Amino acid sequence: MAEQEGKTIHSVAKAIRLLDILTESGQPASLTELYQKTGWPKSTIHGLLSTMRESGLIEQTPNGRYWLGIRLFEYGCAVSNSWDIGTIARPHMQSICAELGESVFLSVFDRAAVVTLAEEESRASLRVVSEVGARLPVYCTSQGKLFLANSSPAECRRILTHTELKAFTPHTLTTPEQFVPELTRIREQGYAVENGEYKIGLRSISAPVYTVEGEVRYTVGVIGMFRSVHSDEFQVAVNCVQDTARMISTALGYQKQEETL
Repeated sequence: MAEQEGKTIHSVAKAIRLLDILTESGQPASLTELYQKTGWPKSTIHGLLSTMRESGLIEQTPNGRYWLGIRLFEYGCAVSNSWDIGTIARPHMQSICAELGESVFLSVFDRAAVVTLAEEESRASLRVVSEVGARLPVYCTSQGKLFLANSSPAECRRILTHTELKAFTPHTLTTPEQFVPELTRIREQGYAVENGEYKIGLRSISAPVYTVEGEVRYTVGVIGMFRSVHSDEFQVAVNCVQDTARMISTALGYQKQEETL
């Protein structure tokens, strides 16, 4: 029977779930381990893995474990090459990285998480990096909170109520109610700050990058071991990040509408 338009094709959804599990684990997994994580019949898992292996989406190691295949790398490269945002943002990211001496990252929102699209790594001996391709929590990172602040109230509530608000540090916001003043502040000031909410000792700033349609599709930010969010160096970073976000937005064709009286 043919699948009706708009309905989920369950075999495809299950195959994607297996790829997600391998990606999140960061290492090859056995058939038993995948069974333990999904609860699906081993015959189903084996059939899906075999089909994906034939297509190069999955590889099998000499000891019989399963890992991501080279075809996924090819897909990733094709997607990366099709996005102009990285090419446009790169010189601006390099400039702010050189000026501040801290790592700079470009992020996009995806399925209640934030993904690092590009990164300029600080050359300092003691530095913080945001690995390209990493999926980070939306509720305890500056880039994630910025996306929440620019979402509709209904979408924001949906994300916060359907996300496990795990406390990574004592500073992590863990209830939807705590986000009301935080997101209001972000909207008013035009940027978001993470103050040790994801990892103790780390602080970051993110500002919105607008598309030509005026949508906040990306964010650019700086992360480092700043002494305090009230320090002069942090305030300099805030100004630099906002300026960089404006320049990237302009390069993407965004034109801010002047307010009329």
